[in-house]
Amino acid sequence: MSMSHPPSRSQNQAVAVQARRILDERNARKRAEYDSQLLANRIQHLKDEMERAKKRTVEAMKRQKEIHEMKVSSQKRKELAAIPKPNRKKREEEEQLNGPWIHSGGNFKVSKPEGMKKEVILKLKAEREAKEKAARALKIETIKKKRLEMMAVKKKREEERLKALKEQYRKKMEGEARKREEAEKKLTVLEDTEAELIEELRKQQEEQKIAYQKLQDTIVKKEE
Repeated sequence: MSMSHPPSRSQNQAVAVQARRILDERNARKRAEYDSQLLANRIQHLKDEMERAKKRTVEAMKRQKEIHEMKVSSQKRKELAAIPKPNRKKREEEEQLNGPWIHSGGNFKVSKPEGMKKEVILKLKAEREAKEKAARALKIETIKKKRLEMMAVKKKREEERLKALKEQYRKKMEGEARKREEAEKKLTVLEDTEAELIEELRKQQEEQKIAYQKLQDTIVKKEE
């Protein structure tokens, strides 16, 4: 009669290890995808911040230029109004002959208004902030890139280790299967041998019964 053997302890441990390694690999992949998505979102956020900073910088520079021109124009009007009327016409004619009131060769200097200084400070601050944000974004991107590379290397090593473990498990299962087949073949041979012996024994017992019966018959006939 055929007998089935339960899995050995080593087989159960191999199955548990294989299942655990596969689950670990799946979780590691999900974590990498999740980290990659978070990284992509952070990089895009930094890019958006950089674009907004650039836009604010350009707007500040444009506004600074407009205010500067307004201040220069206002100063010219004040100086022109301060000239006595008899000399004002002459001054205007001289200004027309000599060109713009402010030029590179003149000694006249227009002091920067306080508002203009603030605009310059804001411009410099905006430029500095934009550069700092760009530097931070580059640093974060570099760090995250290295992290992804390390994760990729780690994942590759894990995949290679898992592949080796699977190969080891496959070979072990093949070995166990061969042992099981050999044991089953041996058991089949023994079962066949047992069946043959049972049949031979039955025949032998039948022959014995016949022999005893003949003996009994002979004894009875002798007594008669």
